[in-house]
Amino acid sequence: MQLTLADRFRNQIKRLLADSFDTGLVVLAVSGGSDSTALMHLAAETINRARLHVITVNHGFRDVTDELALVATQAECLGLKHSILNWNWDGHGNIQAAARMGRWAAIAQWASDQHEDVSCLTGHTHDDQAETVLMRLARGSGVAGLAAMNALASTPSGLRICRPLLQENRMKLRVWLTERDVVWSDDPSNDDIRFDRIKARGMQNALAELGLTSDRLVQTAAHMQAARREMTDYAAMIAQTHITQTAGDVLFPATWPKHSDVAIRLFRHALHYVGNGAGGEGYPPRSDATLSLWQAAKNGQSGTLHGCLISVESGHWRISREVAATPDLISWHNRNCSLTWDDRWLLSEDSEGNTHENLSVCALGNAIQQIPNWRDQVLPRKSLMSTPGVFEGEKLISAPIAGYPNGFDARIVADFASFLLSR
Repeated sequence: MQLTLADRFRNQIKRLLADSFDTGLVVLAVSGGSDSTALMHLAAETINRARLHVITVNHGFRDVTDELALVATQAECLGLKHSILNWNWDGHGNIQAAARMGRWAAIAQWASDQHEDVSCLTGHTHDDQAETVLMRLARGSGVAGLAAMNALASTPSGLRICRPLLQENRMKLRVWLTERDVVWSDDPSNDDIRFDRIKARGMQNALAELGLTSDRLVQTAAHMQAARREMTDYAAMIAQTHITQTAGDVLFPATWPKHSDVAIRLFRHALHYVGNGAGGEGYPPRSDATLSLWQAAKNGQSGTLHGCLISVESGHWRISREVAATPDLISWHNRNCSLTWDDRWLLSEDSEGNTHENLSVCALGNAIQQIPNWRDQVLPRKSLMSTPGVFEGEKLISAPIAGYPNGFDARIVADFASFLLSR
């Protein structure tokens, strides 16, 4: 007997979600489109509703008042809590990539503030998987890129990501919603052919005539996922022997007597880790750009890529965060909660007697000049400048990694080894 959509969803939840029917907070990432709307209604039928919390991220690109109101109304009718998180684009980089990273950063910060086990369910579908493979083929991606999205992933910061609809067709989800008189919003950007994903979506019918159907593309992703698991395990083993980490910096051997292919793969992972943060969901740097930087470093040339500064030092290359790529000043409103900064650092206050007010966090930068003993630290100046500084107005209050804790603590969310195993 063929399983219904609800049955298939329930089976996926059992497989993907820890304590699927008992404990832990479950965030539903709902934009109001058909896929995420179906996710919300299916989750409400499957999971204890007291555990569910609907999150909608407002990117501020256009007026989404009606879409937000629709999600809020449906969530209320289902008896679900709903929160809107605001994110504003700084105007840098690709707008869709920035929006994706902004969504994850906002949700991850919200989850961190809850101080409990959190899982996040997204509405990614079979169609999304096929489009992702096609886009990454166009970028010349290797095994890791063509593996596309996993049904289950997690960030080292502890946010579990589940994609229970990854085997479902978008059109069938819309039929299911229509049969239940559930409406959804259509994002006008889904018709904007300036975006690569929309171009990939429009090519599907023509490619299918060549046998490159969405099923075939998704099958390719499955094969690449199996290959990536083997490669990741091997790369992690090699990394334990050859690569070290100091605070946020990854130290990469300048010479590799063997395993050169694995070394380049690890180099790209290191750039991804340092540039996107331990829990970042962004893409790694392009393969061709990584290889160019690799060759330059072998010739003794330093450089920058993907928000990273690569310095050629004696016996190794130092991969550190580029100060200019770190986030702008952010406010630290709730001092009772830790703060995740730059998707890499977890800041907390360890002094109850601290009376400072209106604190904010940004890269230490040139304020390092205010710390007399920064030279006593293990990290070089350029690395320390990209570590977090806590400010009250323009006054530096704390820079824990630079030797000025002053009642605050900062630590990397997860190390490079953990990041590798989460790929």
